[in-house]
Amino acid sequence: MRILFVSSSSGSRGGGELYLIYLGQELANRGYSVGLWCSQHPIMDELASLFGRFGEVLRSPYQNTYNLKLRSFTHIFPQINQKIISQWQAFKPDIVHFNKQNLEDGLDLLSWSHSLSIPYLVTIHITQTQDSLGALLGKWRDVIAKISLRKYRGSLVAISEHRGKELTSFLATSSASSEKIVVIQNGVTIPEETEHLVKRQASRLQLKLHPEELLILAVGRMEAQKQPLLFLQWASHLKSNLPSARFLWVGDGRLTSLWDQWVIGNHAQDYIQRLGWQNDVTPYLAAADGFFHPAAFEGLPFALLEAMAWSLPCVITSTLADELKFPQGVYFVASEQDQFKGLKNFINSQERNAVANIGYQIIKEQFSLEKMVDTYTSLYSNI
Repeated sequence: MRILFVSSSSGSRGGGELYLIYLGQELANRGYSVGLWCSQHPIMDELASLFGRFGEVLRSPYQNTYNLKLRSFTHIFPQINQKIISQWQAFKPDIVHFNKQNLEDGLDLLSWSHSLSIPYLVTIHITQTQDSLGALLGKWRDVIAKISLRKYRGSLVAISEHRGKELTSFLATSSASSEKIVVIQNGVTIPEETEHLVKRQASRLQLKLHPEELLILAVGRMEAQKQPLLFLQWASHLKSNLPSARFLWVGDGRLTSLWDQWVIGNHAQDYIQRLGWQNDVTPYLAAADGFFHPAAFEGLPFALLEAMAWSLPCVITSTLADELKFPQGVYFVASEQDQFKGLKNFINSQERNAVANIGYQIIKEQFSLEKMVDTYTSLYSNI
């Protein structure tokens, strides 16, 4: 079977892009022929390079919704791009799998799918409305997205049970049309114990960590949604109660300079560091003893799932906990009312171990990469 992934091309460094790499590579390992179509914009170069290691990459001068001056208003009357459609058809796919970051982007791509004579589906990662996020003219942009998604004739895949419910509510679909909404939860690779031990020893040596020091890790873009400055507040509070702790953020972005100013201004260079973007974060997960994920909202974050798969006790925000709706005890929650309460519990080593074990078990049972890919291959065969 030949599967062509079509990216809405918002960038190379988000969970939606990791999703394409994880899913595409595992499908290739299983003998499927996979391809990726994406924009020629340099922001997609990194994703194209990574995908090109195991699949064919097609590029086109496509402009992502968020690079358009009028955003989704441009898609009210989408113009058919026959050249791009022909490019998809030239790959000779058996399935075209569209990948959208959110409700609004890539609506033009979905409209072009109606010109295809082969099956297609779309995965939507973030289901928050533009209105709920306070976006300019968000209410009207949501109306455009709703109309477009209702017209779309393929399956709509949500990446978690909660996202599936939000998508159903957003579309306000009838019971018949809601059948095209499918939930396939994100999944991650679960490391073998030997891999964990080998990488941990090498990484802690590289990071010059003493055996008694605890490394607390975060992975993500330094953007407002991820709240990296909240990570600094958590780190500062925890350091005063857990002197052996050190903190590392892996990733970069527009808030990097503010981060650096805070660290220098608070004389925290000795215990808070950051690295730039890393294509492989598993060495740092192996070296770590805990994981902070201070994002305000997400889809179903791969960074958090991977941390749990590497048996790390995790701390997240209450807003993210409300979205994920995982069982109690899977992670520590820093609430808005008392954001340090979860950190107080984190200090206790027995509680950290208990949370890490519960998190690891839920990954094995519900969020493994193997289960995710099995479910997609079943869907591909039945549409």
